[in-house]
Amino acid sequence: MTANPLRSYRFSTAAQWNACLFDRAGSGGDGLRPFAPFAQPPTRYATAGAHAPAVTRTGEILWRDDAGTLYRLTACADAPETSAAPFAIAHASRMIATSNGLWVDSLQLFEIDTLSRLLTVEIPDAVIVDIAAGDRDGILALVSRGDVWQSIHIDCAGRIVETVTFEGIAHASAFVWLRRAERYAVLVDAPQQCLHWYSAKGGAAISNIPVGAMHPCFTATALGSDGRGRVFVAGTDGDTFGGGAFVLTFDADGNALSEVPLDAPATGIAATRDSLIVTGPRGLLRFAEAGRVPDAAGEVRCTLITPMLQSPDREDARRWLRIEALASLPEGSAIEMSFAATGDDATRDRMNAIAADRSLTATQRIQKLRTEPDLWHAPTVFHGSDPQSDTPFAAPLFDVRERYLWVCITLSAAPGAHLPELTELTVLYPGRTLMENLPAIYQRGEESPGSLLRSLVGVLETTTQGLDARIAAMGSRINPSTAPEPWLDFIARWLGLPWDDGLTLDQKKALMTRAPELANGRGTRAGLEALLESVMPGTPRRFRVTDATADFGFATIGGDGCSGTALPAILGGFTRWNAELDSRAVLGIMRLPCAGQRDDGTGQLAGKIRIELAASAAERKAWEPWLLALITDMVPLTARVELRWVSAQALRTGRLDGTLTLEASPAPHLGTDAVTGLARLPERGARLSPTGPDIGTPLR
Repeated sequence: MTANPLRSYRFSTAAQWNACLFDRAGSGGDGLRPFAPFAQPPTRYATAGAHAPAVTRTGEILWRDDAGTLYRLTACADAPETSAAPFAIAHASRMIATSNGLWVDSLQLFEIDTLSRLLTVEIPDAVIVDIAAGDRDGILALVSRGDVWQSIHIDCAGRIVETVTFEGIAHASAFVWLRRAERYAVLVDAPQQCLHWYSAKGGAAISNIPVGAMHPCFTATALGSDGRGRVFVAGTDGDTFGGGAFVLTFDADGNALSEVPLDAPATGIAATRDSLIVTGPRGLLRFAEAGRVPDAAGEVRCTLITPMLQSPDREDARRWLRIEALASLPEGSAIEMSFAATGDDATRDRMNAIAADRSLTATQRIQKLRTEPDLWHAPTVFHGSDPQSDTPFAAPLFDVRERYLWVCITLSAAPGAHLPELTELTVLYPGRTLMENLPAIYQRGEESPGSLLRSLVGVLETTTQGLDARIAAMGSRINPSTAPEPWLDFIARWLGLPWDDGLTLDQKKALMTRAPELANGRGTRAGLEALLESVMPGTPRRFRVTDATADFGFATIGGDGCSGTALPAILGGFTRWNAELDSRAVLGIMRLPCAGQRDDGTGQLAGKIRIELAASAAERKAWEPWLLALITDMVPLTARVELRWVSAQALRTGRLDGTLTLEASPAPHLGTDAVTGLARLPERGARLSPTGPDIGTPLR
C-alpha cells in the first residue's frame, strides 16, 4: 500500500465532465455513454389524426387530433383523457409545455389544466414560423421579417428578452434549441431542404447537412428535439426508394446516430431523455429507449477527450503513473484508452487552441486533435465480459516523460449488446509509490522504458490502491450519517447499544448519533429519555416517563417536630399476608407468609416505571415487537416497566408548555386509533325517517 495518497486528475461530477469534449455522448452530465437507440415496436395511442405533441414537466403527453380535440396522457394511465380545446390549441402545429403553461405557435399561453388563456404575445412586422422550448421557462420563436430570419426569446411573462439573427436562410419551416450544446438547428426549405446549425449568438451557420443526403432522396416533414443533445428529423424516402417513413436522429454536432422506421409520415415530434414521441395520421407513437443495441443497427460509439493535464517537475523526472477508468462494460462492448503527450510549449498551445475553437463543433475539434502527428500513443483496449457495474480498468503511463497530457476514452457496443457507461475517470501522477520501497538496485529499473519490474509493480499499485481507498473510507462506515445499514447494525452491537433489526434506518441513525448519552445514561432517566427521543423524535414529546418512587416518594406521617409529606405521594400499607388476629382480619384474604417472604408494604410499589407512548395504530404494530425489550435494556435490573399506549391527547397538560394545541375534533371513524369521547357524529337537524338514519347507506 502507498504511504501517501497518490495525486490525480479526477472526472466524476457534472462540472468536471463538462470540461471535456464529447462526440456522440449521451450522458455528458453524469459520465460517458453512447446515445441509446429506440426499441421497436412502439406503444400506439390511436386517434383520428394527431398533431403537435408536447410533454409537460410532470411527464404528461399532450396532443390534438384532426377535429381539434385535446388528448392528455398521464404518466400512470393506460388511455388518454379528452377535452374540447380552444381554437388556438385546436389548430396548433406546435405546442410547448413549460412550468408556466402551454404555449402554442400563435404565441398564446394557456393554463395546462383548465386551458384558460393567460396571455398573448404580439411581435409587430414579423411572421411567426415556429416555436421551441427555451431556457428558464421561456420559449423561442422563429420569425421572419422579409429576408431576415431571427430567433426571439420570450420569457414566462411574455416579454421579449433577446433577439438572435440567422444568416444564409432564404426560407425556413422549423427550428429547435439544444440547451446543453447551446446551439440551434434550423430546417431550411429553400433553395433545397437543409439542416443548418447555429451557435447561441446566431450569425453564419456552423455546419449544414443536406436533407436529401440523410437518407435516399429524403424529404423532411417534421423537426423535434429532446432539448438537450439530440435532434430528430422525420420524413420520407423518395418514391423510387420505397417511400418509407423514418425518424433520423442526430447529435448536437450533426452526427447521425440512429434511425427509427415509421408506418406513416410524421406530423410532429417531441422527446424526453428516455423516450421519443411521434404523431401521425393514425395517432401517437411512443418509443422507449432500447436496453440493447438493435440487431439491425450498426455499432454505436462515443468519444471523450480531457482538457490538457499537466504534471509537476520532480527530481527523479517521473511524470505520470496510469489512467484509471471506472466503467460498466457488458459483454459485446469495449473501452479504448489512449493518450497524447508532449513537452513542447508550442505544440501545447496549438492543441489548446484547437480544443477552445468555438467555430468548430466538438466532433470537428476531436477529429482535429486526433490527427495531430507523433503525439498519440497506441491505445489500450478492454473488452466487456462482466455484467456488473463500476469495474476498474487501468492503462500504464510509466514511460511517459512529457509534461503535458491529453487522454481519449472511446466506448463502443456491438449489435445485441447492452450499452457501456463510464462513471469515473482518473489520471494519476507520481506521489509516493511502491517502487520507493524496493532496494535501490531495483528502483533504477523504473528509468528503463518498458521495464517488466515497473509494469509488475504497477499492477500491484492498481490493486492496492483499491485497498487504500477502502481503508480511507472506513471512517465513513462508522459515521452515523454515512454508514450503510448493515454497518450500523454491526457498530451498534459492538458498542452495546439497545438495538433491534426492526428499527427503521432513521431510528438507527438517531440511536447511533446519541450513543455517548445512551452509554453514560444506562440505568438513569436521562438515558431512558434519550432512547425514547431517538425512537420517536419530535416536539412536543410523544412519551411520558413516570417513576412514582422518584417523582413522588412515600407518604410519611409528621410528629415529634417533623412535618408530614406533601401530596401527591404514595400511600403504602401491610400486604395481604400480614397475619394478625384482630378485628381487621378478613377470612379468605389473610394468609401466612411463605418461608423467606418479606412483609414489606412498599416492596410492590417501589421500582415500578410507567411509560406512556402516543403512537398511531401503525406505529404500535411496528414497534410493539421490540420496543419493550429496548426499554428494559436501559432501566436498572431491579426496575419493572409498565408500557401504556395512549393517544396524543393523553399527554396534554392543559398548560401553555408546548403540549396544548388548538385543533378541531377528529373526524369520526371506526378503527384501532379512534379516539373515544372526542370524535362525534355530525348533528342532524331533521328527525329520523321511517327508513332509518340518513347516513348515505340504507339499512337492510
